Amino acid sequence: MQIRHQRAQLQDLGSKWKLFYWDYTRTPRQRRTKCWSKSRVPSRREAQRLGDEFMVRVNERNNQPHLFASDDETVRAVYKKCKDLTWPQLKNSTRKQYEENFKTYLLPEFGSSKVRKLTTMEIQEYFNTLSPNLSPKSIRLIHGTLRAALNQGKAWGMLDRNPAVGVKLPRKREVKPTVLLSPADIRRMIEAVKEPAKSMIMLIVFASMRPGEVLALRWKDISDDRIVIDERVYDDEFDDVKTEAGKREVPLDKHGVILAAVQQMWARNKEFRKPDDLVFANKAGKPIDRHNLLNRYVKPVAEKLGLPKTLDFRSFRTMHASLMRRFARLEVARDNMGHAGSTGSITLDVYSKSWWDERVEAVSSVVEAVFAEPDEKANNRIVTPLKALPDGGDGKEWEPFWEPQAVQPGQISMEVIEKNGRGERI
Repeated sequence: MQIRHQRAQLQDLGSKWKLFYWDYTRTPRQRRTKCWSKSRVPSRREAQRLGDEFMVRVNERNNQPHLFASDDETVRAVYKKCKDLTWPQLKNSTRKQYEENFKTYLLPEFGSSKVRKLTTMEIQEYFNTLSPNLSPKSIRLIHGTLRAALNQGKAWGMLDRNPAVGVKLPRKREVKPTVLLSPADIRRMIEAVKEPAKSMIMLIVFASMRPGEVLALRWKDISDDRIVIDERVYDDEFDDVKTEAGKREVPLDKHGVILAAVQQMWARNKEFRKPDDLVFANKAGKPIDRHNLLNRYVKPVAEKLGLPKTLDFRSFRTMHASLMRRFARLEVARDNMGHAGSTGSITLDVYSKSWWDERVEAVSSVVEAVFAEPDEKANNRIVTPLKALPDGGDGKEWEPFWEPQAVQPGQISMEVIEKNGRGERI
């Protein structure tokens, strides 16, 4: 292959320096130019230096055109390359959000635009039109999607600068107030809502699980004293938990409330009881849709009870964190919820840990705060045996034939427990 090498040949055109060169990536070759204004580059020496740097890339592109994007590459091409090459490495929730933003907003507007000719002003004008119809948060998410894709295109040499950088976005609105129900209202909600939403709420409030972790829970993840969390689901796609710290074990409470939620699902799912089957499975054995649970079960009950309309599953996890802080050290709440770091303190995040019995006591205290009856004579919460527990399985059918070992999360071994003729486990 003939190596084409061109030197920068500058011409002084009075108010600017002009560079002429050949583009061999086209057939036939094409004459192209590059200019620098003398107001920005006053001396020939400086202009020659810039021209030499510019020609390094031109020469590389002329001799290895397959490694460089052409000037005809569009935003749609960037989207396709990202979708095929880099987005599979992202969390499925992030990938789906990116794809939805491109298909709904970005491709209809910029799909055929040449990435090298796309300007910050064009992008600014488009995002200004979104303000009346979309919230500032949504607009920022769409812009973040475009900026991330164009950054990747820049890394691949498809454009020299990211035109999405520098776009001014709407100011953030005040975040809607966090819903924090009282223990009595949490109890009312749990007792009023129907299954399977009831058991899901109980696992979020008392076992500190995220909604996606609850829906991805499998029977093999449950033992006699803990639940192992190492997976989550989003729109029927399974993935690792949100963070490395999210791989964890959470204890069952001493009162059996968390186990009651699991028993209830065991009684409902007679067809799906194998170790790898989902605890919260629909009729086809697939994950239950969280949006259906929220809109058909939770919100109607919340409205009936006069509770805030903005109540959702995340609200119940917030309630768990708030209750935990009343009864346990910060480290206990952090480890139970699977947070990587709570304060940024090296002492807390690296050295300080919680004991398992502390976590059992903390979870049990959270249960008592919601379901225990106060001792009226003593005028305090010296707890008598729990009453009015939510209806769960009675435990008679709860006899799983596996026994997960309490090992590191994500490394669960499974052993089949058989029975001898006398019904004793061996």
